[in-house]
Amino acid sequence: MSLDLKISNTLSGKKELFKPLEDGKIGIYACGVTVYDKCHIGHAMQAILFDTIVRYLGLSGYDVTYVRNFTDVDDKIIARAEELGITPLELSSKMIQSSIDDLDALRVRPATHQPKVSDFISEIIAFIQDLMDKGFAYATEDGDVYYRVRKKSDYGKLSNQNLDALQCNVRVDGEDNKEDALDFALWKSEKKEGAYWSSPFGEGRPGWHIECSVMASQFLGYTFDIHGGGRDLVFPHHENEIAQSEGRSGCNYANYWIHTGLLTVEKKKMSKSTGNFLTIEDALKLYDYELIRWNVYQNHYSSNIDFNEKTFGIGLKKLYYYNRTLSSANELLDAASKYDEKLLEGFHPQSIRDNFDVAMHDDFNIPKAMVAINEGFASINEVLELKGVKQKFKIFTLKTYIDTLAPMLEVLELCQRSTSEFFSQIHNRYFEKLGLTIEQVESTLKKRGEARSNKDYDESDRLRQELDSLGISVMDTPKGQLWELSEAGLQKLVQNN
Repeated sequence: MSLDLKISNTLSGKKELFKPLEDGKIGIYACGVTVYDKCHIGHAMQAILFDTIVRYLGLSGYDVTYVRNFTDVDDKIIARAEELGITPLELSSKMIQSSIDDLDALRVRPATHQPKVSDFISEIIAFIQDLMDKGFAYATEDGDVYYRVRKKSDYGKLSNQNLDALQCNVRVDGEDNKEDALDFALWKSEKKEGAYWSSPFGEGRPGWHIECSVMASQFLGYTFDIHGGGRDLVFPHHENEIAQSEGRSGCNYANYWIHTGLLTVEKKKMSKSTGNFLTIEDALKLYDYELIRWNVYQNHYSSNIDFNEKTFGIGLKKLYYYNRTLSSANELLDAASKYDEKLLEGFHPQSIRDNFDVAMHDDFNIPKAMVAINEGFASINEVLELKGVKQKFKIFTLKTYIDTLAPMLEVLELCQRSTSEFFSQIHNRYFEKLGLTIEQVESTLKKRGEARSNKDYDESDRLRQELDSLGISVMDTPKGQLWELSEAGLQKLVQNN
C-alpha cells in the first residue's frame, strides 16, 4: 500500500504533503533540554513523541539523521551552579548524564547526534561574525552582540507575529544598549568563571537562540527537512532561529515545523509550587516506563497531554491485557509442531498494519494508530477463544497477527519485554507498594488448594476473598490455580498514596 505522508506544518498553518529534500533521507532537529537540573516528565513527553516519530520514519524506509541537543550554557545553569558552589560546566556535565540515564530508562533511543553547546563555541562565533558582516548583527561597547530584527522583512512568519504588535508588547529588560527593543542577543558579555569564552566581540557566551541554529547547520546543513520542539518554543526561540539562520545563509531554514503540546498533571500546569512537579526519575518510581509511554500516546502530539491517575489506571489494565494475550498465544505457538499455513476465514492481519500506516501517515496520528494495535490484540483473543476449531488450525493466524504487530509495537516501544519479565516487574512493584511478598501470596494459594482438595469450599471461598481484597484475582484451571492482579489491584498500583 503506497501512502503519502502528511504533516501539520506550523510554518504554513496547514497539513501538507511531505517532500524530503533528498529522496529516501530525512534530517530532523528537535530542541533538547537546558541541563540546569534533572529532567521532568514534560521533557519525557517530547522525547518520547519524537523518538516514536523517528522510529516510524525508519520503519517506513527513510534514512533518518536525528539531532537533539543539550544546552549546557545558560543563565539558569550559571545561577544553579553558583548555588551549588561548582562551575557551570561541571553542573551541566552531571545533568547531561542524568538526562541520558532518564531517557534510557524510558527506552528513548539516542539521537543520531546529541551535541552540546560548549563543543561548538568557535562555530557559534563564526556564525555571529558572518551575521555582522552581512549587516544582520551589531556589537555594542559592552561586548554584547544583537540581531537586527527589522533587517529580516518576514520576521514573525512562524508565530504569525507582526513587528508593530511586538513593539507595543516588548518588555523593558534593562538592555539599553540595543538599537531596537526588539533585537535579541547573539552573544552576551560574561566573565563568570567557567561560563565565558574569548571572542572578537569580547569575553562572553552565546545567547540562547544562536545555539540551535549553529548545531542544526553543522549536522544537517543550511536547509533541512523537519524542525521540532514544544509549542512554547514557537516564539521567540524558533522564530529567532529562523531569522538568524536565514539571515546568514539566504536559504530557507527548515521546510516543516512540528510542535508538540504541553503537559499538565491532573489538569494543572506542572509546578513545584503546586506540588505536582515530577522529575523523570521520580515518575519512574511511581509508574512503569511502558505505562508512561502509553499515556503519551493517548493524545495527538500537537495536543496537550495530561498525566492523571485515571488514565494511568486504564493504561495499566490495557498493558496487562496485551501481555496476557501474548502469553496465551505464545504458549500455544510454543506447543505447536505442525500447522496449516492458511489464515482462518474472516481474519485479515494485514489490515491491522494498513490501518496503522494510514494513521501514522496522517500527521503521525498515534492515538488512531493505537486503535489498530487494539484491534490486533482483539483479533488474537478472538482466535484463541474460537470454539470448534482445532488448535493446529489457529497457529498460522495467530503467528501472522503477532508478526504483523511486532514492528508496530517496536515503534511504540510497547511489549518489547518478554511477558514473564513484564508480569514479574509489575507484580514486584505491586507487592512492594502494598508491603506484600510473593511468598505470602503463594502460601495463601497453597492453603486454598488444600481446602479445595479437602472439599472445604467455605474455607476456599474465604481465602479467595482474602486474596481478592488484596487485589489478586484467582482462577481455577485444569493446570491448577492461576492468579493475576485484578482491575482494582491495577488501579491501586497507579494511585499516589
